[in-house]
Amino acid sequence: MLASEFNKNIKKILISYKKDAEEAFKSANHVCEIIKKTGTEAVVRPSMDITASDIENVGLVVVCGGDGTLLITFGRIFPLEAPIIGIDFGKLGFLAGASESLGEEVIQKVFDGSLEFNPRMALDINVIRDGKPIAKFISLNEATVAREKSIHARIIDLTVHVNDVWLNDFRADGLIIATPTGSTAYSLSAGGPIVQPDIDAFILTPICPHTLTNRPMRLYPCELKIKIIPQERNIFISADGRDGINLCDNDEIIIKKHPSKVYLSASLSLNYWEILRSKLNW
Repeated sequence: MLASEFNKNIKKILISYKKDAEEAFKSANHVCEIIKKTGTEAVVRPSMDITASDIENVGLVVVCGGDGTLLITFGRIFPLEAPIIGIDFGKLGFLAGASESLGEEVIQKVFDGSLEFNPRMALDINVIRDGKPIAKFISLNEATVAREKSIHARIIDLTVHVNDVWLNDFRADGLIIATPTGSTAYSLSAGGPIVQPDIDAFILTPICPHTLTNRPMRLYPCELKIKIIPQERNIFISADGRDGINLCDNDEIIIKKHPSKVYLSASLSLNYWEILRSKLNW
Protein backbone atom coordinates (compact mmCIF):
# COMPACT_ATOMS: atom_id res chain seq x y z
CA MET A 1 0.00 0.00 0.00
CA LEU A 2 1.41 3.39 -1.02
CA ALA A 3 0.80 6.63 0.83
CA SER A 4 -0.96 7.94 -2.30
CA GLU A 5 -3.91 5.66 -1.45
CA PHE A 6 -4.76 7.61 1.70
CA ASN A 7 -2.77 10.87 1.91
CA LYS A 8 -5.39 12.99 0.17
CA ASN A 9 -7.75 12.34 3.07
CA ILE A 10 -5.31 13.29 5.82
CA LYS A 11 -6.75 16.17 7.85
CA LYS A 12 -4.70 15.74 11.00
CA ILE A 13 -1.52 13.90 12.00
CA LEU A 14 -0.73 12.68 15.50
CA ILE A 15 2.95 12.66 16.47
CA SER A 16 3.80 10.63 19.57
CA TYR A 17 7.14 10.36 21.32
CA LYS A 18 8.73 8.51 24.19
CA LYS A 19 7.92 10.36 27.38
CA ASP A 20 10.85 12.05 29.12
CA ALA A 21 13.15 11.36 26.14
CA GLU A 22 14.49 14.79 25.17
CA GLU A 23 15.89 13.68 21.81
CA ALA A 24 12.59 12.11 20.77
CA PHE A 25 10.68 15.20 21.96
CA LYS A 26 12.87 17.47 19.80
CA SER A 27 12.43 15.17 16.81
CA ALA A 28 8.64 15.08 17.29
CA ASN A 29 8.48 18.88 17.28
CA HIS A 30 10.74 19.02 14.21
CA VAL A 31 8.42 16.60 12.40
CA CYS A 32 5.47 18.72 13.52
CA GLU A 33 6.98 21.83 11.92
CA ILE A 34 7.60 19.97 8.65
CA ILE A 35 4.00 18.78 8.57
CA LYS A 36 2.53 22.19 9.38
CA LYS A 37 4.36 23.69 6.39
CA THR A 38 2.15 21.49 4.18
CA GLY A 39 -0.96 23.08 5.70
CA THR A 40 -1.89 19.90 7.59
CA GLU A 41 -2.86 20.01 11.25
CA ALA A 42 -0.46 18.20 13.58
CA VAL A 43 -0.50 17.49 17.31
CA VAL A 44 2.41 16.28 19.47
CA ARG A 45 1.76 14.05 22.49
CA PRO A 46 3.77 11.69 24.74
CA SER A 47 2.73 8.14 23.87
CA MET A 48 1.61 7.46 27.44
CA ASP A 49 -0.66 10.52 27.52
CA ILE A 50 -2.62 10.19 24.26
CA THR A 51 -6.34 10.79 24.85
CA ALA A 52 -9.50 10.17 22.81
CA SER A 53 -9.63 13.83 21.77
CA ASP A 54 -6.07 13.63 20.41
CA ILE A 55 -7.06 11.00 17.84
CA GLU A 56 -10.19 12.72 16.51
CA ASN A 57 -9.93 13.13 12.70
CA VAL A 58 -6.38 11.69 12.70
CA GLY A 59 -5.43 10.08 9.38
CA LEU A 60 -1.78 9.28 10.08
CA VAL A 61 0.31 8.56 13.18
CA VAL A 62 4.05 9.26 13.46
CA VAL A 63 5.93 7.65 16.36
CA CYS A 64 9.29 9.06 17.45
CA GLY A 65 10.78 6.24 19.50
CA GLY A 66 11.56 2.55 19.47
CA ASP A 67 9.30 -0.48 19.32
CA GLY A 68 8.06 0.01 22.88
CA THR A 69 6.88 3.53 22.13
CA LEU A 70 5.17 2.33 18.98
CA LEU A 71 3.33 -0.43 20.84
CA ILE A 72 2.19 2.00 23.55
CA THR A 73 0.96 4.39 20.88
CA PHE A 74 -0.82 1.56 19.07
CA GLY A 75 -2.67 0.66 22.26
CA ARG A 76 -3.65 4.27 22.88
CA ILE A 77 -5.04 4.98 19.40
CA PHE A 78 -7.14 1.81 19.07
CA PRO A 79 -9.75 1.55 17.53
CA LEU A 80 -8.44 4.26 15.19
CA GLU A 81 -7.44 2.72 11.85
CA ALA A 82 -4.63 4.95 10.63
CA PRO A 83 -1.26 4.08 9.08
CA ILE A 84 1.70 4.32 11.46
CA ILE A 85 5.20 5.63 10.75
CA GLY A 86 7.93 4.66 13.20
CA ILE A 87 11.05 6.82 13.50
CA ASP A 88 13.48 4.65 15.41
CA PHE A 89 15.24 5.84 18.55
CA GLY A 90 15.45 2.37 20.07
CA LYS A 91 18.47 0.08 20.16
CA LEU A 92 16.67 -3.02 18.87
CA GLY A 93 13.66 -2.35 16.71
CA PHE A 94 11.65 -4.32 14.18
CA LEU A 95 8.55 -2.10 13.96
CA ALA A 96 9.95 1.39 13.44
CA GLY A 97 10.70 1.62 9.72
CA ALA A 98 12.89 4.74 9.56
CA SER A 99 16.03 5.88 11.31
CA GLU A 100 16.14 9.31 12.89
CA SER A 101 18.33 10.63 10.07
CA LEU A 102 15.68 9.73 7.48
CA GLY A 103 12.71 11.17 9.38
CA GLU A 104 12.33 14.26 7.20
CA GLU A 105 12.57 12.23 4.00
CA VAL A 106 9.88 9.85 5.27
CA ILE A 107 7.45 12.72 5.87
CA GLN A 108 8.14 14.11 2.41
CA LYS A 109 7.39 10.71 0.89
CA VAL A 110 4.03 10.65 2.69
CA PHE A 111 2.93 13.80 0.93
CA ASP A 112 4.33 12.86 -2.50
CA GLY A 113 2.54 9.51 -2.13
CA SER A 114 5.58 7.25 -2.54
CA LEU A 115 6.02 5.93 1.01
CA GLU A 116 5.16 2.24 1.27
CA PHE A 117 3.12 0.75 4.12
CA ASN A 118 2.99 -2.96 4.96
CA PRO A 119 -0.15 -4.63 6.37
CA ARG A 120 0.27 -6.50 9.65
CA MET A 121 -2.10 -8.83 11.48
CA ALA A 122 -3.31 -8.00 15.00
CA LEU A 123 -4.91 -10.12 17.72
CA ASP A 124 -8.44 -9.56 19.04
CA ILE A 125 -8.45 -10.68 22.69
CA ASN A 126 -11.54 -11.11 24.89
CA VAL A 127 -11.61 -12.26 28.50
CA ILE A 128 -14.78 -14.10 29.58
CA ARG A 129 -15.79 -14.64 33.22
CA ASP A 130 -18.93 -16.55 34.21
CA GLY A 131 -20.09 -16.38 30.60
CA LYS A 132 -19.77 -12.59 30.34
CA PRO A 133 -17.05 -10.50 28.65
CA ILE A 134 -15.08 -8.47 31.21
CA ALA A 135 -12.15 -7.13 29.16
CA LYS A 136 -11.11 -6.62 25.56
CA PHE A 137 -7.63 -5.96 24.17
CA ILE A 138 -5.88 -5.70 20.85
CA SER A 139 -2.23 -6.56 20.33
CA LEU A 140 0.20 -6.20 17.47
CA ASN A 141 2.93 -8.43 18.93
CA GLU A 142 1.46 -10.90 21.40
CA ALA A 143 -0.84 -11.85 24.23
CA THR A 144 0.86 -13.42 27.25
CA VAL A 145 -0.76 -15.49 29.99
CA ALA A 146 1.60 -15.98 32.91
CA ARG A 147 2.08 -15.67 36.64
CA GLU A 148 1.89 -12.25 38.14
CA LYS A 149 5.30 -10.91 39.09
CA SER A 150 6.62 -13.18 41.79
CA ILE A 151 9.89 -14.43 43.19
CA HIS A 152 8.37 -17.92 43.40
CA ALA A 153 9.02 -20.12 40.36
CA ARG A 154 5.63 -21.80 40.18
CA ILE A 155 4.12 -23.20 37.03
CA ILE A 156 0.56 -22.50 35.94
CA ASP A 157 -2.06 -24.78 34.35
CA LEU A 158 -3.93 -23.86 31.18
CA THR A 159 -6.11 -25.80 28.76
CA VAL A 160 -6.22 -24.74 25.12
CA HIS A 161 -8.85 -25.38 22.43
CA VAL A 162 -8.58 -24.60 18.70
CA ASN A 163 -11.96 -23.93 17.09
CA ASP A 164 -13.62 -25.76 20.05
CA VAL A 165 -11.37 -28.80 19.62
CA TRP A 166 -9.13 -29.61 22.59
CA LEU A 167 -5.46 -29.06 21.75
CA ASN A 168 -3.55 -29.61 24.98
CA ASP A 169 -3.24 -28.88 28.68
CA PHE A 170 -0.14 -26.80 29.30
CA ARG A 171 1.89 -26.76 32.51
CA ALA A 172 4.42 -23.98 32.14
CA ASP A 173 5.53 -20.60 33.42
CA GLY A 174 3.09 -19.17 30.88
CA LEU A 175 1.93 -19.16 27.29
CA ILE A 176 2.62 -16.62 24.54
CA ILE A 177 0.27 -16.22 21.58
CA ALA A 178 2.16 -14.14 19.05
CA THR A 179 1.53 -12.70 15.60
CA PRO A 180 4.21 -13.01 12.90
CA THR A 181 5.09 -9.37 13.67
CA GLY A 182 5.65 -10.38 17.29
CA SER A 183 7.60 -13.53 16.43
CA THR A 184 10.86 -11.59 16.88
CA ALA A 185 9.83 -10.24 20.31
CA TYR A 186 8.96 -12.12 23.54
CA SER A 187 8.13 -15.33 21.66
CA LEU A 188 11.61 -15.46 20.14
CA SER A 189 13.20 -15.00 23.58
CA ALA A 190 11.13 -17.97 24.83
CA GLY A 191 12.33 -20.20 21.98
CA GLY A 192 9.61 -19.53 19.39
CA PRO A 193 10.20 -19.44 15.62
CA ILE A 194 10.83 -16.39 13.45
CA VAL A 195 7.88 -16.03 11.07
CA GLN A 196 7.81 -13.73 8.04
CA PRO A 197 5.47 -10.85 9.00
CA ASP A 198 3.21 -11.01 5.93
CA ILE A 199 2.16 -14.59 6.75
CA ASP A 200 -1.18 -15.08 8.53
CA ALA A 201 -0.46 -17.24 11.56
CA PHE A 202 -0.78 -17.62 15.32
CA ILE A 203 2.39 -18.69 17.14
CA LEU A 204 1.91 -20.58 20.42
CA THR A 205 5.04 -20.55 22.53
CA PRO A 206 5.01 -22.17 26.01
CA ILE A 207 7.30 -20.41 28.49
CA CYS A 208 9.58 -22.98 30.18
CA PRO A 209 7.09 -25.87 29.80
CA HIS A 210 7.06 -28.60 32.46
CA THR A 211 6.77 -31.20 29.70
CA LEU A 212 9.62 -30.83 27.21
CA THR A 213 7.51 -32.17 24.34
CA ASN A 214 5.31 -29.05 24.57
CA ARG A 215 7.05 -27.14 21.81
CA PRO A 216 6.19 -23.90 19.95
CA MET A 217 3.53 -24.27 17.26
CA ARG A 218 2.41 -22.22 14.30
CA LEU A 219 -1.33 -22.33 13.60
CA TYR A 220 -3.51 -20.86 10.92
CA PRO A 221 -5.58 -17.99 12.46
CA CYS A 222 -8.51 -19.54 14.29
CA GLU A 223 -10.62 -19.14 17.42
CA LEU A 224 -8.22 -19.93 20.18
CA LYS A 225 -9.70 -20.55 23.64
CA ILE A 226 -7.50 -20.62 26.72
CA LYS A 227 -9.08 -21.65 30.02
CA ILE A 228 -7.58 -21.10 33.45
CA ILE A 229 -7.61 -24.42 35.31
CA PRO A 230 -8.42 -23.89 39.03
CA GLN A 231 -5.17 -23.45 40.97
CA GLU A 232 -3.60 -21.44 43.77
CA ARG A 233 -1.79 -18.99 41.51
CA ASN A 234 -2.02 -15.31 40.65
CA ILE A 235 -2.32 -15.30 36.85
CA PHE A 236 -2.21 -12.29 34.57
CA ILE A 237 -2.88 -11.62 30.90
CA SER A 238 -1.16 -8.80 29.06
CA ALA A 239 -1.34 -7.48 25.50
CA ASP A 240 2.02 -6.36 24.08
CA GLY A 241 3.29 -6.09 27.65
CA ARG A 242 1.06 -3.04 27.91
CA ASP A 243 -2.55 -3.63 28.92
CA GLY A 244 -3.71 -6.44 31.13
CA ILE A 245 -5.78 -7.76 34.02
CA ASN A 246 -5.64 -10.43 36.70
CA LEU A 247 -7.39 -13.68 35.88
CA CYS A 248 -9.53 -15.97 38.03
CA ASP A 249 -10.11 -19.73 38.04
CA ASN A 250 -12.19 -20.85 35.03
CA ASP A 251 -11.76 -17.55 33.16
CA GLU A 252 -11.61 -18.01 29.40
CA ILE A 253 -9.54 -16.02 26.93
CA ILE A 254 -10.82 -15.97 23.37
CA ILE A 255 -8.25 -14.91 20.78
CA LYS A 256 -9.04 -14.31 17.12
CA LYS A 257 -7.47 -12.55 14.20
CA HIS A 258 -8.57 -8.91 14.35
CA PRO A 259 -10.72 -8.00 11.32
CA SER A 260 -8.68 -4.85 10.59
CA LYS A 261 -5.11 -4.69 9.34
CA VAL A 262 -2.45 -2.47 10.88
CA TYR A 263 -0.34 -0.57 8.34
CA LEU A 264 3.28 0.12 9.29
CA SER A 265 5.67 2.17 7.19
CA ALA A 266 8.35 0.20 5.37
CA SER A 267 12.04 0.93 5.76
CA LEU A 268 13.47 3.29 3.15
CA SER A 269 16.85 1.60 3.03
CA LEU A 270 16.55 -2.04 4.16
CA ASN A 271 14.29 -4.98 3.34
CA TYR A 272 12.93 -7.30 6.05
CA TRP A 273 15.77 -9.82 5.72
CA GLU A 274 18.43 -7.13 5.96
CA ILE A 275 16.74 -5.74 9.07
CA LEU A 276 16.56 -9.25 10.55
CA ARG A 277 20.26 -9.88 9.95
CA SER A 278 21.16 -6.48 11.34
CA LYS A 279 19.04 -6.71 14.50
CA LEU A 280 20.03 -10.30 15.31
CA ASN A 281 23.72 -9.75 14.45
CA TRP A 282 23.80 -12.60 11.95
